[in-house]
Amino acid sequence: MTAIITIADKFRNIFQRFSRFGTWFLEHQRRNLIAIFSLFILIAFSTTVMVNITPRPSNLPSTELNTPVSFGTLNKTASLTKSVFNKNNGVLELHYTISDGAVSDQDLVDISKIKFTAMTDHGGNQVTGRVVPTSNNTVVVQFKNLSQNFNAVTLTAHDKSINTATVEAPSSVSAESSSTKKTATDTNTASGKFIINRDKVSKSNTLTFANQKELEFSESEAKIAAQQKLISKNTNAIVEYQKAIDQQQSSIKKYQKILAQSDDSDTQTSIDNARDAITQIRTQISDAQKNIQRAKTNITQYQKTKKHVEDGKSLLPKATDL
Repeated sequence: MTAIITIADKFRNIFQRFSRFGTWFLEHQRRNLIAIFSLFILIAFSTTVMVNITPRPSNLPSTELNTPVSFGTLNKTASLTKSVFNKNNGVLELHYTISDGAVSDQDLVDISKIKFTAMTDHGGNQVTGRVVPTSNNTVVVQFKNLSQNFNAVTLTAHDKSINTATVEAPSSVSAESSSTKKTATDTNTASGKFIINRDKVSKSNTLTFANQKELEFSESEAKIAAQQKLISKNTNAIVEYQKAIDQQQSSIKKYQKILAQSDDSDTQTSIDNARDAITQIRTQISDAQKNIQRAKTNITQYQKTKKHVEDGKSLLPKATDL
């Protein structure tokens, strides 16, 4: 019974405290409402400051590396192959490979017709940028004095080549009127937009704002290394192909022994299939050998380009400011 009275007293005390608080709140209602309203205003202001001032990556997803992005009206694509940032000096380096979908030889593009425009989000007031051709199908977009807390950089590729398919030569006034409507509705220019968020770039404390000669030289070395890797892979493939031929020939010998003891048509079919497989593998070996020869030719060309760059005889367009 005593325990029940004790619990009742506790509930009575709690109720009395709430009653006193309610009375106090009503007596000071105006001041309390102003305080609550001021608190909400402070929270809203703080949130606005955090959203608009505090650096963060953009809400848009970053463009993935080595993903072709179409631009212009002539089927060209650009791929971001590398992105590196040095927060100590604000240097951002973006490497692009340009491909021409209209021709089979995609290693040769009129790089002088490829332009870029850029926007930075919280990049700072001192940031500058430029586009540096580094080979017949590669460019490097450089930024310096970029804020270490930049949110994102947006780049857009443009093709200044003239697409004659979009040029209208009307034969009459009525034809000119209809062609204008057609051009307005049918012309399809791909965006060529790249989003590079701060949290997706590689970090380097040694990256500097390299000049065009250094970038061209580095690109030639990278191309040579890539071709050497290609040679190695094709050489290994040939070894595996030869092992596969040996296996097929071993199988043929076994099938022939079986066939010598019986006239099983299935055995003859297996022999024929093995011989067809060997023919296909030899074709693959031939293709791999051609790949190796092509890579060696490319290496020779890249070595010549490298020598021209060293001698200051580059044939590429000069770097241009963004």
